[in-house]
Formats: sequence, structure tokens, C-alpha cells
Amino acid sequence: MPPGFPSDVPIYANARLTAKASFASTGQAAWGMEWETLDAATNVQAFYVKQFAQGDWTLSVLHSAPGAFAGTVSRKSNSHVTGVLSINRDGGVTKILLSLVIPT
Repeated sequence: MPPGFPSDVPIYANARLTAKASFASTGQAAWGMEWETLDAATNVQAFYVKQFAQGDWTLSVLHSAPGAFAGTVSRKSNSHVTGVLSINRDGGVTKILLSLVIPT
């Protein structure tokens, strides 16, 4: 994981990190991460819905359909920590995309 990425963000255990980027600008840090898994998108979605409902995070569903899911995430203790989670099934591979912005 990139330096500074919050250690309490849930990561799907059967996924492989395939891309990552981090950006810093005045007053904030941002990350973009992509994982891939052969597991069904519904399993991945269920994991994230459950995990983000626990601890210091919330997940608000924007779109949910077979093989596709999108939602926003935020930290309960600091509403300025926000992000977007996307799960898409394509050609037998489920891609998990997460972007996260944190004020510094």
C-alpha cells in the first residue's frame, strides 16, 4: 500500500493490487487504487457493504446492479475524508476501484 494510506480501509482479501497512484496538493492527499479478483462481484460488494458499515467508515450506495456497484465512502470521525468505491465485473474478472481524499 502507498505511504500514508489509511490502514483501517477494508481491502478484499482475495484481490490483487494492480494499480495505485497517490497525489498530494495543498491541504490534501489523494489515492487511486485498483484491485482485481476472480471472485463474483456480488461477493465483493457484500464484503464492502459489511466492512464499511463497521468501524469509522460509512458507505452510501449510488448504484447497484448485477456485476456493477458504485458508492461513496466517508470517515465517521472526519467527514472531510471521502472517496468513491466502484466494483465492476468484466470478462470473468471483478475490478475494485477506490479513490480516497484526506485533508492534511
